[in-house]
Amino acid sequence: MISDRSNGIHNLVLACQCAFAWAASWLWLGLWSHTPLGPAHINQHLVYSLFMLLGLVVGSRTLRTDVGLRVPGLEETTRRSFRQVAATLFYSLLYLAAVQGQLTSPLFFFSFIPLLFVVLFATNRFLPRYIAEFVFRKNMGQKVLLYGPQAKALEVRRWLDRNNHLGLEIQGLLTEDGAAVGEGLPPILGKPQDLKTMLTAPGITQVIMAEFPRGNESMKDYTQLCEERGSRLLVVADLDRMFGHPVAVFEDQGLFFLGLREEPLEDPVNRFLKRCLDVAVSLPVVLFILPPLMLAVRLAQMLQSPGPLFFWQAREGMHNEPFDVLKFRTMHVGATPDDRLPSSKDDPRLYPVGSFMRKTSLDEIPQFWNVLCGKMSVVGPRPHLKSYNDQYRRVFSRAYVRTFVKPGVTGLAQARGFRGDARTPEQVVHRMESDIEYLENWSFWLDCWLILRTAAQIFVPPKGAV
Repeated sequence: MISDRSNGIHNLVLACQCAFAWAASWLWLGLWSHTPLGPAHINQHLVYSLFMLLGLVVGSRTLRTDVGLRVPGLEETTRRSFRQVAATLFYSLLYLAAVQGQLTSPLFFFSFIPLLFVVLFATNRFLPRYIAEFVFRKNMGQKVLLYGPQAKALEVRRWLDRNNHLGLEIQGLLTEDGAAVGEGLPPILGKPQDLKTMLTAPGITQVIMAEFPRGNESMKDYTQLCEERGSRLLVVADLDRMFGHPVAVFEDQGLFFLGLREEPLEDPVNRFLKRCLDVAVSLPVVLFILPPLMLAVRLAQMLQSPGPLFFWQAREGMHNEPFDVLKFRTMHVGATPDDRLPSSKDDPRLYPVGSFMRKTSLDEIPQFWNVLCGKMSVVGPRPHLKSYNDQYRRVFSRAYVRTFVKPGVTGLAQARGFRGDARTPEQVVHRMESDIEYLENWSFWLDCWLILRTAAQIFVPPKGAV
């Protein structure tokens, strides 16, 4: 199948990455050393490089691979490379702890990390396509016959064009629609009932059906026909059109189920890992960052806006359960106590330091106490007021899906710049879609990446921050 071809290419890419990383580590060792390397240094570095490769392999195996081998975007490439480097660093630290820095300075290992990131970034971005074009350029090609309505066949054609390095060559289309009316369609070779005749002729090795057969046509008959003729059969699963929503398929004890999405955080192990990360981040913040920050904010409030240090506000969390979120008070006492009116730039309700804290998100730091207590997570959909949730649901009907996971101090939407009040329907949709995308694609490394992105925004706030 096409997925097997793609998995094979990704395995080859991983093998090449291991080779490049191995060579880069020895090159860096040679540049780092000012004296000739002795046998003890070589043996120690040999063991270290094996630990490094183990981390690279383990880190790569935890990444989801797509069938398509398109050139990934910069953000996707950076995220993938970061996860691989993080796993490699973890195993390298295990090795350092074992040898306790003998013979080779720990500075060498940490100085090598940027070089390793560059190597992995370059190979993740360019190698998959180059390797696929080399492997499938000649004898591994397949002749493909498309089957189905023109509009859906055109979608498949465009997908195949984007993945032409997989060695799939379209021969034509069988459809009931008559003459081709769309630009880019392959030549029409006949109608669906001509499939048997077309497969009798030599050359067709792959049939791709653009949709499940409708009416009295039997999928079993098509399966048997392709198997008898020695042709592979691939069907575009258009169940998302029937459900009006993407679906996930899983099997348990002989029964196959259709669900609306994958939810990694329903796995107890993943929830445990996420909770460990929450405690590891929130505990130092509460113990070492929050106390001096409280003192600084208190002094500013005494000068600019006397009143309570904190502001408690009822928000809706996981499964819309209400809870009180803790924030530094950023508004003057008596200014819209329920805070239902969204803040804006130069809002007169904000005192000067309060406005600065809003812009840099420092007013959210006390929420790490909510995280430590288990009401929130460091990363997750932002908790909203009930009135806001009701408004958002009228714009985006699936808004409550985001409450399947704990709310967070930051999230994917915030990392993408969707902060503050959503003032237009488009902003609401982008924020809700980002939150749902997060819960469907959660991983430990994604949380780490979003935490780093959010930390960077404290120093370089996005344009929409108020």
